[in-house]
Amino acid sequence: FAHTRMTLGEHLEELRKRLFRSVLVLAICFGVGWWQVEPIAGWLMGPWKSSVERINAELVDKAEKTLAAHPDMHRSELFTSDEPGQGDLKDRIDARLTTFAVGDSFFFAMNIAIYFALFVGSPFVLWQIWQFIAAGLYRHEKSLVTLYFPFSTLLFLIGVSFCFYFVVPVGLYFLSTTVSLEKIRPMLGLGQYFDFLSTMCLSMGLVFQLPIVMIFLSRIGIVEPRMYSKYRGHFLVGALVIAAFLTPGPDWYSQVLMTIPMLILYEVGILIARFSAKPRRRPGSPA
Repeated sequence: FAHTRMTLGEHLEELRKRLFRSVLVLAICFGVGWWQVEPIAGWLMGPWKSSVERINAELVDKAEKTLAAHPDMHRSELFTSDEPGQGDLKDRIDARLTTFAVGDSFFFAMNIAIYFALFVGSPFVLWQIWQFIAAGLYRHEKSLVTLYFPFSTLLFLIGVSFCFYFVVPVGLYFLSTTVSLEKIRPMLGLGQYFDFLSTMCLSMGLVFQLPIVMIFLSRIGIVEPRMYSKYRGHFLVGALVIAAFLTPGPDWYSQVLMTIPMLILYEVGILIARFSAKPRRRPGSPA
């Protein structure tokens, strides 16, 4: 079907309509996020609570061993009850996050509402963008976007979920216990935690796009699959640099936790690219 050309005024009117709809949906999602900020905040604090529970379990185990090694000690010196197996550890870690400034709690809630709006409203916004751009694309270009976009979105969600439920809790536990808990006690601020959580999850979501990018480049003939294998060592160095750039802190542990999935995804991308790449025609061969 022939494309219908639009005038500049029609393009601007179409853009204005798409932007208005996108902003309206994002505003509604923001309102819902602000309304439900308490349960969302409780869910977002899950990785920190998980790491704190692990730390407290180790502290309880250590306290029990101390009592077993010193029969003359009263249990109430370490626990809130003298009854065996009863009471809480007195020196346990508090799972609540800390505020260091007057507005920390407000800005934490604001960030939750903003990210909720972007996360929930992004499918509609992307659809509006696609509807505006699609009018100027050829049919084969539309088919490529239609083919790769769902897988790209799925990989992004898998990357964010993997980071939220595994990488962040393990990373927080390791970073909080690098030095003995007898010398330091972890106390995490709201802003610090949200920056760490959002940066790690968004970065991991982007890292999980690697196979899609590799397959796409091979599919359109820009990069041959054998080149990926040839430069595997170079990618290892590049992955370490990318992980160092994306991770929020200078610690090596979170960088390694991001580098390992990147290397695995690179190998997956090589494997799929070999089967999906279009073979290049030799000079003189029939079309």
